[in-house]
Amino acid sequence: MPLITNNIYEARSAYVSLESLAQASQQNVVTLQATVDNLTAIHAQLVDSVRLEGTFTASQISTNGQLTAQQATAVSPDISLDNFIAALGLSIALAEATMPDRAINAVEATVQSYLTLTTGPDGVTKVPGLRLYQPELGEPTALATTSFELAKTLSAGTPTPRSLYTVLLAKQTTFADPFWEKFSSGNPPTQPAVSVVAEAGKIFSMIGNWSFPYLLQEASTIAGLETTLSGLATAATPTNATAAYTASVQSLTSLIQALAGRSVHVAGDLFALATALDATTTLAVLIP
Repeated sequence: MPLITNNIYEARSAYVSLESLAQASQQNVVTLQATVDNLTAIHAQLVDSVRLEGTFTASQISTNGQLTAQQATAVSPDISLDNFIAALGLSIALAEATMPDRAINAVEATVQSYLTLTTGPDGVTKVPGLRLYQPELGEPTALATTSFELAKTLSAGTPTPRSLYTVLLAKQTTFADPFWEKFSSGNPPTQPAVSVVAEAGKIFSMIGNWSFPYLLQEASTIAGLETTLSGLATAATPTNATAAYTASVQSLTSLIQALAGRSVHVAGDLFALATALDATTTLAVLIP
């Protein structure tokens, strides 16, 4: 179509085409502007989302680190080396107590763990401690090896204490004697000597689950029964042997009360308890 024309129809057709192009261009501009506005809004949302995710990630990393540290401390708390050795010694003594004809004289142990130093009760002394390895604590590259030996020693002239198993057998034999079975007390009346024999049998039935708190509780029950027996025996036969037996039962009761007040027990406590139980039996044999 020519750019210049005298034909009114050609000019009108050209104008209509130009008008259509102008309208189409204007529509394209509107569509493009809407697209740009939409992309701008999406970009702003993405920026906000990235900023929020970054803040959350940083916060979560810190929180996870704190939780990991707390979990590691809860799963594997420090234990002082002396308490660990004391607990191990008591476990060995409990094992020995179950054997009537065997003794454990020495034990060697080696432990791999993290070593720590904590401040003692005086606020100054550094107490060595152990932290047993857990996966939460990372790679076990810093584990140290601690070796020690536990040996049972006796002072010169001191007799070897009998095992608790043997002590309980002797107590059953002693209080099964008709002399002791004749005593009764309470309402309705019960026979304390028979109860002592039964209590020793109960302890034997639990031999696979012996723990010091359990043995201390059972010893307290036996001491109570023997306290009743010592009173009945004193009323029936007030002799020097009865007085010695009564004093021995009182010593046993005092020892049990002292041990019950402690939070930590050691092998020596078990040996002392077995010796005190044995002493009352030995003196009870002299009364009939």
